[in-house]
Amino acid sequence: MVVTITIPPDDSDNNHNRKNQSIAKENKTEKPRNKYLQFLSEQWLVFCFGMATLLAWRWPDFAATGGPIRPEFSILYGSVAIIFLISGLQLSTKKLRANLFNWRLHLIVQGISFIIIPVIWLTIMWIIIAAGDLRTQVVDTSVLIGMLVTSCLPTTIASNIVMTRNAGGDDAAAIIEVVIGNVFGSFLSPGLIYVLIPNRPEFQQWTPAQPSELGEMYGNVAQKLALTVILPLAVGQGVRILFEKQVVWCVTKLYLGKISTLLLCTLVWTTFSNAFKTGAIYTMPKSSILFNIFMNIGLYALFTVICFVMARPPHDLVKRAIASRLATRSVPRCVRNLITPRQMSKEQAIAVCFCGAAKTTGVGIPLVAAMWAEQSDITRAYIAIPVLLYTIEQVFMAQVLVYIFKWYLKRDVHSDLDVESGRTGLYDLDGADERNAVEKGREDFRQAGQRKT
Repeated sequence: MVVTITIPPDDSDNNHNRKNQSIAKENKTEKPRNKYLQFLSEQWLVFCFGMATLLAWRWPDFAATGGPIRPEFSILYGSVAIIFLISGLQLSTKKLRANLFNWRLHLIVQGISFIIIPVIWLTIMWIIIAAGDLRTQVVDTSVLIGMLVTSCLPTTIASNIVMTRNAGGDDAAAIIEVVIGNVFGSFLSPGLIYVLIPNRPEFQQWTPAQPSELGEMYGNVAQKLALTVILPLAVGQGVRILFEKQVVWCVTKLYLGKISTLLLCTLVWTTFSNAFKTGAIYTMPKSSILFNIFMNIGLYALFTVICFVMARPPHDLVKRAIASRLATRSVPRCVRNLITPRQMSKEQAIAVCFCGAAKTTGVGIPLVAAMWAEQSDITRAYIAIPVLLYTIEQVFMAQVLVYIFKWYLKRDVHSDLDVESGRTGLYDLDGADERNAVEKGREDFRQAGQRKT
């Protein structure tokens, strides 16, 4: 005899299932909330920039030059020095040494800063002159002079390093380019400005002093670079070499990278404070201000694209260059390495974009004050406004680029024909190990020619 016993469903199991379903529903609703909260938390730097701008507009005297906190020392020296001290603690000496001898990196960044950008702006300025906008006063002459000064300046000192690091780029490459650009740019910029200012009646009253008369300015800029860039960087590197484990722990546990990013907001604060304190921004024609603002946006985007293309040229161009190198065997190898198009690593390309398109007020404002020392205060303020506007706008636009480059790094890594990372990652095109790549490039070149015919 078989007895069948029917066990009723356990209420506890049903309750458990209902509980799991409710938890799943809560998790589904929490995920979007967490995404929104995460997005808002990632925008804290933008909020800080906005707060710094608001404070500068409401109380411009507080953080302007000569104000209660003496920002010319506490911020322009103190904040910048701490940023480079933290950079020295974060970076390995090996990375700095590798980028120090990366001549292609130096030529691209400094060539863009001191050749390509000034030539582009000079072309635009002559188009404006030919269109008669100066005669009709659509654009004020001081704006053209100020933007010409901006185009000749070296890369900025602090913000491009912070942005490169936040985007996941090669901050060691950015630091090397900052040091090289500001050391040489302090001497190149005055000569470029003096040579490029048009010799026309409209610009006679804006003629600056000759570069030979700027000895005091050279000394001040050299002193500032030594105290705010080179010395803190050397101290940070020395401490890292002696106490590497302790330094790595401090960098990760104390969030030193966030501190350097926060200090960047103080630079925005004092820059805006000086712009609002002079009052020149209120008296300059509105058409000139709007022209300056929108032109800066377009030019910064254009310069960034140029930097990216020069750092990572199209694959087809690289293939053709590899295929044609055997025909240039008589050229010295060092020259071939410099003139042959190559693709840098993505991290180095990000550093090139942030450094090549950026300009600094650290050299720009003292340069304006020295070259136009015999002019009135309002004249110097008018010339300095385009410098301030460009450096302010570049910080906000660079923050947008941080998210773009983060997305760019997350993409699938494609096989690069020629990846350059310091001295490593370079193809030795004269060696046997490169023969296959050369032959493949030549074959692709021949196939492309056959398709055209």
